[in-house]
Amino acid sequence: MPDLQDFLGEPLPELQPFVILLDVVSVTEVNIRLMGTGLVQLTGRELTRTNSLDIYAPHLKKSVGVACMTMHTHPCGQISERMVNTASGLVMPATSVALPLTTKKGAGCLAAYTNTREPVATGDSMIVVHDIMSREWIDIGAGTPADK
Repeated sequence: MPDLQDFLGEPLPELQPFVILLDVVSVTEVNIRLMGTGLVQLTGRELTRTNSLDIYAPHLKKSVGVACMTMHTHPCGQISERMVNTASGLVMPATSVALPLTTKKGAGCLAAYTNTREPVATGDSMIVVHDIMSREWIDIGAGTPADK
């Protein structure tokens, strides 16, 4: 697995605005360490140092928290297709790819790239992930866990 410092040391400029770094503390606490400027613009707010699970509808929080913890404890990634609601009432698809990173302290850290498949109108913002249409594990060398 790549190290957090290596990941931060050689960022890909075209991807960085839509990258979020997450600290996996527990299945109920997945804190945002760093949020790219494109994601700040997409959500209409700076969410660094908040629980990332708060942007999910209540019925999704547990399964997303479990998936985040699984990516840390069974090193693997995940790609997911989500449906998000915007402040103006639009519903649109978004894709996310998350991969684990190692840290010096051994804490759970994930790097995720997320973007909508359609542009969000100027002045509108994503307010909640209301459904997850599909999820697939990504084998990075340790195999994939049973679907949780």
